[in-house]
Amino acid sequence: MSIKHEMNFNFESFGKICLHLLWPTNCPVCGKFAEVICNECIKSLFAEKIITKQLEYLEINSASWYHTVINQIISEFKYSGVRSLCKPIGKAMAEFFIEQNKQKPEKIDYIVPVPLHLKSERFYNQAREIAKGMSEIWGVKIFDGCEWSRVMPSRAGLNAKERMKLQSDAFIVPENIEGLNVVIVDDVCTTGFTLLRFSDAIKHSGGNVIFAYTLATVSG
Repeated sequence: MSIKHEMNFNFESFGKICLHLLWPTNCPVCGKFAEVICNECIKSLFAEKIITKQLEYLEINSASWYHTVINQIISEFKYSGVRSLCKPIGKAMAEFFIEQNKQKPEKIDYIVPVPLHLKSERFYNQAREIAKGMSEIWGVKIFDGCEWSRVMPSRAGLNAKERMKLQSDAFIVPENIEGLNVVIVDDVCTTGFTLLRFSDAIKHSGGNVIFAYTLATVSG
């Protein structure tokens, strides 16, 4: 190892130690200190290939199955406020898509995260935080401005029949999305109906949804 390389390595290690002392953190999978989550660990939680299902006209792609260790990771950033997990996960998702398809998604103008519920207790939108990581890898900007049109109860715990009652008018999508090709992003696909209705709202405003991409899916 060269002296220069050794010095860089030592500075990097020293920096991680300092960071850990100021903001103690460990990879939730392997326990490595000063790592929010290891990229290798994220990829180890992904499925062997992208999980794809079709719901009416909408293609929904997912990087992993929900009923694995990944649900613990989702709980960390969704219910325990570990926001810093989202961006590296988004990067890994974007890289995983490229590996699986041998290329970046083509003719995509924007990434559109599913909006955070109105009056949510969470101070950030985990879907948008994931989209930030994807944006860096794909080189595609994030489209902001979409929101729920009314206060809705949490979707967690609803059964399939209750989820199917959601209508596209539950979302407000700006008209400046007209003519744009977009990919919808969210953390979990349970039945897919939230993604479908959000896609309906985007289409109603003139946007073209190429596909949806989530970190995990409950069923194939």
